[in-house]
Amino acid sequence: PYPQQMQIMLDQEHGEGAYAVTNLGACGSTMQKEADSPYWERPQYDALTAGTWDIVVIMLGTNDAKDPGSQGPDNWQHDCGGPYQTTTEGCRFADDYRSMIEVVKTLGNPTIYAMVPPPLMQVYAIGANQTVINTVYPQLIPMIVEENEGTKGPIDVFNGMGGNPPWYEVGSPSDAGCALDDDNDWSPCGWWCDAQSCDECHPNDVGYTHLATVVKEGLGL
Repeated sequence: PYPQQMQIMLDQEHGEGAYAVTNLGACGSTMQKEADSPYWERPQYDALTAGTWDIVVIMLGTNDAKDPGSQGPDNWQHDCGGPYQTTTEGCRFADDYRSMIEVVKTLGNPTIYAMVPPPLMQVYAIGANQTVINTVYPQLIPMIVEENEGTKGPIDVFNGMGGNPPWYEVGSPSDAGCALDDDNDWSPCGWWCDAQSCDECHPNDVGYTHLATVVKEGLGL
């Protein structure tokens, strides 16, 4: 996972002990409280709220984007305006994101960064709606940052990991996705698909190392 990779990088650049990176990510979890696996109910949330922090980085949303039309659970309620009229008004994801920010603010007065989730490299991957992840979130997360005073960023993991809006344009480099058995020479495929991992959602080891670099640079460390 990228936090471990970032810890190695920070140790090398600043010396051991200068920074301590804690990974509180919960696989499959959602920002939305009413979705199928809320972060709010996971042990990692308990660990988060039991501590005090200098910096907190928030990156949730990939699993929130799952919907029945993408062969996933009914998480995304399509109440954030869609790709052409994206809005936080009436958006449950934005409301719960705001609630999370308010909780984090009480945990030692940390600097809070929001991150735009990475792209979904193939339609239907993990049952998530590709349009939500690749078109809505790059607009919605900056709105959430702007509306929540004291929140920094967003750190643009989407573009940093190969996001190429607009994804709905047929023939764009990202349109074909990444696969082991094709000749796609689009360079970000090297972060997403090799013999080690190719589920079109989770990076491979090379990708996680690159993700750590994107986040570290976004934090200015």
